Amino acid sequence: MEISVIGAGAQGSAIAFILAKDSEVSGIVSADLDLDAAKRAAEETKSDKISAERVDAGKVDDLLRVIKGSDTVVNATLPRFNPNIMKAALKGSANYVDLSGYGPIKDTIPKVLALKDSFKDAGLTAVIHQGGPFTTNVAVRYVADRLDRVDEIRFRLGGTWGEREELIPAWKPGWSPETALTEWIPSAAIYEKGKWRHVPPFSGVEKYLFPEPIGSATVCNIDYEPTYTIPCFIESVNYVDYKIQPDKMAGSLIKMGLASDKLINVKGVEVAPRDVLLALTPPAIETREKMAPEFREKERYGCSLAEVKGEKNGKKITHTVYRISNTLVDYERWGTTGGGVAVPAALTAIMLAKGEISDRGVVPPEGLDSKLVLARLAEKGWFFRERITKEIHK
Repeated sequence: MEISVIGAGAQGSAIAFILAKDSEVSGIVSADLDLDAAKRAAEETKSDKISAERVDAGKVDDLLRVIKGSDTVVNATLPRFNPNIMKAALKGSANYVDLSGYGPIKDTIPKVLALKDSFKDAGLTAVIHQGGPFTTNVAVRYVADRLDRVDEIRFRLGGTWGEREELIPAWKPGWSPETALTEWIPSAAIYEKGKWRHVPPFSGVEKYLFPEPIGSATVCNIDYEPTYTIPCFIESVNYVDYKIQPDKMAGSLIKMGLASDKLINVKGVEVAPRDVLLALTPPAIETREKMAPEFREKERYGCSLAEVKGEKNGKKITHTVYRISNTLVDYERWGTTGGGVAVPAALTAIMLAKGEISDRGVVPPEGLDSKLVLARLAEKGWFFRERITKEIHK
């Protein structure tokens, strides 16, 4: 199996690291605009089956050069390059995996899903949004298939990762700073009774009680992909929302105008505030040697959760599915603290290369065979838990 990973940042390097440990993967390409970053990602794997390439993700022909002969292409670069990399995968007869959508999501998701026939006709599969908390969609699909009807789905994401010991911490999101910043700019979608309505980001604030060891955490609305895709694949649902813990520092930067890409004049020089901010933000690149001591000293937990409300045998029922992550466990098991994104992306790439995923076209996680994906995740030590609540009638 030959797999190309486009992007050698925090997630791309982790994906390459995980792929290199799989005996069934015969060849890996780590590619990035920054050749040194690609080489560093390759060297960290300590494997002779990985090579490093420089690639400009903005140029389809350059991508085709790099992915030639690949069974699967994993897109781990900035989401704005999704269209180019999807096009290259299709032209190069390769399956495709990405981690998230690109904005504005309400406009771009229909365009991405519209490519389903092109991939299907080519006998290929593009699995979109298969990283991080969106893997919870697979568990939602599993629950939905066991209910007679699904009425509401509420996603919640929280954790202890926001706890910092520094009195005045720098803004370090731990993953792509550009994506971490810009995801808080657009209005958030809520799906209700066949329509999407939009509300301001950081709205809908509530205290949510997560399973231990997280406990109560503040969450708010954000514009995330499942709110758009779930209603397309679970047709009976009447309500979907997505709330996560707010990045207050990102919110402050946005309110100050530092997330703007519009040019302003500063002492006679035209600059975009966002360019200055991102130039000053520490990169999210992770090295195993550097991160190990920090995460051994203080474990950080996260919980990706979904409440699925519906009906079974005439009775109202709520299935709460969730996964608790632990940065230390992730590090010890997979060699990265970013396992929440890297593991499902790498696993999906392998499943596509092996031909285990029979669906053709463009599908989000909830469009896959949930039993198969959950079984493969469990083999990697990745488990979801379930809590069931039923209404009692006299």
